[in-house]
Formats: sequence, structure tokens, C-alpha cells
Amino acid sequence: MKTIFFFIFLLIFLNVHSQDSLKIKQIDSIVLNINSSDLPVQKDTVILDQPQFGVKMTTDMSIIINDKNLLKYVQNVNGVIKENGNDRQMNTSSTFYYDNNKLIKVEEYLIEGDKKGDMNWYFSDDKLLYYTFESERSEERANMLLTLSKTILNQIFK
Repeated sequence: MKTIFFFIFLLIFLNVHSQDSLKIKQIDSIVLNINSSDLPVQKDTVILDQPQFGVKMTTDMSIIINDKNLLKYVQNVNGVIKENGNDRQMNTSSTFYYDNNKLIKVEEYLIEGDKKGDMNWYFSDDKLLYYTFESERSEERANMLLTLSKTILNQIFK
């Protein structure tokens, strides 16, 4: 009897896993189409220079919109923070991808000195589907990205 339950559980697990894998492949296909499209890109830059606080940051943002659908939002931040007389350089990027104004993927990277990290987050129906960044705060980060995504959509289409 235990063997039967084990095989049933295994079949259910494999079926759910294969559905998630298929969904991830579909999302990556949509992302590839967005990145290879020739749709116009709108760009803007914000510079924050606060020498009294030892901070200088340049934020480059770009969006791709097709009709009334946001397809891609990118935010690249290049910053220099002065601490104890030393400059600390940091580069981060967050790229949000959408399908029918629903968040489907976020790609992030961080470069600070010798440290480099990249993370991918996959979403379906406003829920986290899969992520590549293993941390005890990964799901918390995913929820923050979903909230930020809704704010981005509201700001762009207000």
C-alpha cells in the first residue's frame, strides 16, 4: 500500500513540476520575443548627486509599450557611495517583463566590487512560480517585486 501511495505522489509531483517547467519555457519564449522586437524604447535618466551624504547615483530607465500593454521596464542604477573616505561602486539592474500587463519575469543583477549576483524570478497569475536566488528572504523579495510591478503599471498608465 505504501508503494502505491509513493508512486501516486511521485506522479503528481512530476506532473506539477513538468507543468511549471513548461510555463517557465513559455515565459522565456515571450521574453525572447520582447527582447528581439523592434518596438520603440522610451528612455529617461535621473541623477542623484548628494556630496554632503557621500552619494552619487545615476538611474537609467527604459520601457517598451505596445498599444496599452507594458512589455518591459528596465531600471539600471550606477552608484558611488563614499564611506570612511573610500568610494564604493555599485551597479544594479532590474528588468520587469509583462504579458498582457501581468508580470511574468524579473531579471536582476548586482555588481559591487568583486561580488556579482544575478537572480531570476518567474510569475504566473500574480504568484511566484519559480526563482533562482536561494535565500531565506527569496519569497519576501518576490512579493516586493510584485508590489513594485503594480506600482510601475499604475504610474505608467495613470
